[in-house]
Amino acid sequence: MKNSDSIASIFGLLLFAGFLVGIAYFTPRESFVFFFAQYTGAFICFLLVYNQLVKEKIKWSFRHVLLIAVLARVLLFLASPQLSNDFYRFIWDGELMTDGINPFSEKPDNLLYGNFYSSPYMRTLYHGMGELSQEHYSCYPVINQMLFWPGAILSDSIFYNILSLRTIIILFDIVAIVYASKILKALDLSQNNLWLYALNPFIILEFTGNLHFEGVMIAFLLMGIYYLIKMKCLVAGFFMAMAVHVKLTPLMLIPFAFKKLKWRASAGYTATIALGAILIGAVLMNEQLFANMMDSVNEYFIKFEFNASIFYVGREISFATIGWDTIAQMGPALSLISTIGILLLALLRRYKTNQDIIIGMLFAYTIYYSLTTTVHPWYVALPLILSIFTNYRFPLVWSFFVMLSYSAYGPNGFQENLYLVATEYIVVFGIMIYELKKYSQKGIVALQLKSFFKDQPE
Repeated sequence: MKNSDSIASIFGLLLFAGFLVGIAYFTPRESFVFFFAQYTGAFICFLLVYNQLVKEKIKWSFRHVLLIAVLARVLLFLASPQLSNDFYRFIWDGELMTDGINPFSEKPDNLLYGNFYSSPYMRTLYHGMGELSQEHYSCYPVINQMLFWPGAILSDSIFYNILSLRTIIILFDIVAIVYASKILKALDLSQNNLWLYALNPFIILEFTGNLHFEGVMIAFLLMGIYYLIKMKCLVAGFFMAMAVHVKLTPLMLIPFAFKKLKWRASAGYTATIALGAILIGAVLMNEQLFANMMDSVNEYFIKFEFNASIFYVGREISFATIGWDTIAQMGPALSLISTIGILLLALLRRYKTNQDIIIGMLFAYTIYYSLTTTVHPWYVALPLILSIFTNYRFPLVWSFFVMLSYSAYGPNGFQENLYLVATEYIVVFGIMIYELKKYSQKGIVALQLKSFFKDQPE
């Protein structure tokens, strides 16, 4: 490595760190132009350093990657989340647990207006979480709730609760990076791909900065995928069950394991996930409380819309033809189409290698987020992490353009800029179509029933 390359890379990382600090500590969500200018700078620095690695102008080991990734996250440790208010609900749920209240049993509205809580602290949490959250039971599964709890036990302080949540997320992010490295090694892929996740400013801002627990779910998901590759199906099933109890979406990935594990192992894998999910759920849920949580989850399909793609096209058509928004009908319909599409992808696509299975998972999430009514920026972390094990790079592009969606939060209130939403999806879908044409193979369709019912894996 030449000294000039080393100096350039270090300078790029310092500039990268400066942009992250500027966003996290000094840029409110309403200052979109200032935010996106800094984010663009951080993303360019990230890509320049990554390019240096790929071209082997600098040679840093996994330890270097991990150390730099951790330091980048620690820089944001004392910042209050600027781009999302979800953390107020996380802390609220944790406080309910400390008071012996099940977060799936009471809506915040009921507790506040019933005068159960009159403290300024709880009222701050209530007003901070926003109207949609105030009106519904918690939609965060059990593992999430367990991780919301420690900070609430230790302190009635929003700041110290933020530090607790951030510590947990950073630790799980380290686990995710370690297991991503293991998967890359198992697939015989370059360790440089780690940078696409570990030092992506999108991941650092959305997880460490904004406290989104997709980072925790990704850690469990990667452990599940790693042990699936190693044919340890019961261990893989256990970690998948853990992932499901952080976010529910990993459930849609289960069918993609079947063409690897064959029928006997698939039965054990599925049973382990089901049993694990039930046992974990039983810690806080019964049938009614589970229904309460799912009622809140389902509300997002019929009441909330944000940064959608295909749904927005349908919505504009409905406005033009019948004069009103049909989200109550279109949301569930698109969810059904998404489910069918993912099942067909799992059933009909030929899967020859472990990488093929991960590609299937990547496009399962792509189908889901293309058809859903709501795509918050942090959702893109799922296709991004899966893409580092493939040749597809459209999720990397998405991790940049999805931040355009924050333009909706202006000083005059919430108002989406549909031109920016259109720009996001035209670019991302355009690159995706190009890559599909580039990497598609002949004979990609196959049921593989004969191999599935063999007693031993191929």
